Amino acid sequence: AQAYSFLTMRSKLVPVVNLSAQWMQWVLLAGIGLMAFSGNTIVLWIGVMLFAMTTLFSFVTLPVEFDASARALAWLDGAGITSSQQHEKAKDALKWAAMTYVVAALASLAQLLYWVYVIMGRGND
Repeated sequence: AQAYSFLTMRSKLVPVVNLSAQWMQWVLLAGIGLMAFSGNTIVLWIGVMLFAMTTLFSFVTLPVEFDASARALAWLDGAGITSSQQHEKAKDALKWAAMTYVVAALASLAQLLYWVYVIMGRGND
């Protein structure tokens, strides 16, 4: 219910990320073809920029997800739904659920760096 900065930023990025996700694979594929046949990397850079938007979204999502897990745990406490033993298990489950977003963000960053390496390494052939 609170529109704090990361949630607001994430919401504003949704349309851009949807467009980026829809087109990036095709732009990357076209860019690879153009780079292979002509050495031109402009289209591939555009694809990388589209991919970078999805990576940015992954990192902006992290604090939103950690906050959601903290709020869920507070709600469980406030509602008296869990015992102390169940509370620790719920806390652990929510922590690891949020950590899946960390893994996704790091994987996205690694793939983004790979694409940059592909383009930058191309000039060294």
